[in-house]
Amino acid sequence: MMRQTSLLATLLVALLSVASVGAFAPATSVSRRPAVSSPTTPLHMFGEEGEEPKKLTRDSEPEEYFSSNMDKMSDGEKLPVALAGLAFVSLPFIAGLIALYAAK
Repeated sequence: MMRQTSLLATLLVALLSVASVGAFAPATSVSRRPAVSSPTTPLHMFGEEGEEPKKLTRDSEPEEYFSSNMDKMSDGEKLPVALAGLAFVSLPFIAGLIALYAAK
């Protein structure tokens, strides 16, 4: 009797699994519209008016471009900032190693 109940429970679970998978499967009778090509007009964004944008080269680059304060510093002035960043990243790992060795 126990074996028959177990077999029925297994069959019921298998049947419900198959039925639930069918709920997530896409329907096969979906009708698709044929792709129709429609004539498109070019979008003129940012005031292009159909002309190609000018390519940026070293000669055509403006003298005044966006630059941050760090860009204006020399390499010697940037060194403390770089070392502080390195310390900020590595100190938590060093503190973790110290805590692990202290716990032994």
